[in-house]
Amino acid sequence: MPLYVRDVGMSMATALLWFFNFLLAVTFPKFQDAFHNTGAFGYYAAWCVVGWVLILLFVPETKDLTLEQLDARFSISSRSHAKYALRQCMYVTRRYIFRRQHVKRPVMDLPPQEYDYGHKEANHPRKISFDNDERMPGGANLSKHE
Repeated sequence: MPLYVRDVGMSMATALLWFFNFLLAVTFPKFQDAFHNTGAFGYYAAWCVVGWVLILLFVPETKDLTLEQLDARFSISSRSHAKYALRQCMYVTRRYIFRRQHVKRPVMDLPPQEYDYGHKEANHPRKISFDNDERMPGGANLSKHE
């Protein structure tokens, strides 16, 4: 979050957290009486799953990105990001659940006008990857200390 809006954003996030804590404290006893413990926790678990799917599809990953990469990441349309997130889910499923070793990691396809920054020679769709290995020169990863 940029510094000039960080204090407003954090105060809004804190207020939203307190609001949902209040909502949970008010509704849980009523759900517990009506649906017992299993039904009450199941109701809240279902909302957690819905929230996880929405975050997966519509909230881009910003960990370890430079400011230029953040600008590029937030200039991508929500539809492009949702398609990339679904391909990433399929990759994780195939790679780590089905244990297929030779599955390629998905790369985000971008039309030239979304990530062009005035480069006129780029008339073809560009590909962008936000992995540490591809950002560092020579594929070095700063998180691995040898």
